[in-house]
Amino acid sequence: MIPVARVARPLRFVSSGALATGVHWLAMAALIGAGLAPAVATAGGVVAGAPTNYPLQQRWTFGARPGLAALPGYLLTCGLGVILNSTAFLLLHRGLALSVAPAQLVTTALVAVANYTLYKRCVFHDRSHPPG
Repeated sequence: MIPVARVARPLRFVSSGALATGVHWLAMAALIGAGLAPAVATAGGVVAGAPTNYPLQQRWTFGARPGLAALPGYLLTCGLGVILNSTAFLLLHRGLALSVAPAQLVTTALVAVANYTLYKRCVFHDRSHPPG
């Protein structure tokens, strides 16, 4: 049997990330609608979703102390996320000729796995307030 604690954090990560991903996708759609190339629009979406994601991941998913202590690591992770997101999206959209939505869906899954690992190990590693 899998302990509840091992499942709870990933589920909180996914639900928090879903809100940020919604912001990302809405911003991306608006930017594409405004005439930007999809590869540029997806990078803009990452930037738009980041402020939604930070407090949710910090407090609810990882139980880190509220505040800005983790912000530098989070911003570095976001920078890496933009690079990973843009690279994967370009490979899928232009390289494999997937349309925008499927390319972004696969890209989102790849970036989520990378983000979870980085958040857990490098960004929100304050164990003094474990999530309930």
